[in-house]
Amino acid sequence: MDDEQDGAIQAQAFELTDADGRVRARLGFAPGGALSLDLADGEGLIRATLVVEPDGSAALKLADGEGTFRTALGAWLDGSSSLDFYDAARGHRLSVGERDDGSAGLNVWDASGRLRALLGEGPAGDRECSVEFWDRDGSYRAGFGVWPDGGTGAELLDRAGTLRTRLGQRADDGPATAELYGGDGQFKVAMGEYPDGAGRINLWNAGGEPITGEI
Repeated sequence: MDDEQDGAIQAQAFELTDADGRVRARLGFAPGGALSLDLADGEGLIRATLVVEPDGSAALKLADGEGTFRTALGAWLDGSSSLDFYDAARGHRLSVGERDDGSAGLNVWDASGRLRALLGEGPAGDRECSVEFWDRDGSYRAGFGVWPDGGTGAELLDRAGTLRTRLGQRADDGPATAELYGGDGQFKVAMGEYPDGAGRINLWNAGGEPITGEI
């Protein structure tokens, strides 16, 4: 105990022990300067930590029965905040948060650490709101969203990352169309309703030349 003044007890650290002498709670400074409150279970494993880092970030971390942190709720130095979940191997699996660029969303990773799904709003100029999916190799494969220019759409890509199908409405009340593309990324079929009220089907051959009306 360092000092006692005006009814306040001052010290560098406080520890609370149980009847068996195990430290069950500790309030103090870590070697790096972070201030933390650690709570341990009956075996002495730290299961919960409330910490304020030297840079001003603050977080609540929860650990499993092996002492591995599995959940973190934080407000970070860059202005972002998030709720994050980890697996037993400390792999990042799920995050819900608001980022410093004003966007907000949910990210899902697989056991190998690859991003597999995203539900996001913003950032401005990039996306308005969308759901996006990646395969196990890390390739973007599907998305559905509302875009900053007012358009909406769903798109499907093959394993090579080539757009193969798009369904949606263009911006500014433009045509609502379904479009099919070849493996070379070129138009093959487009059908839709256009602003003039007409419905059209357009076809292209293997050379990319329109063959509308041909059988």
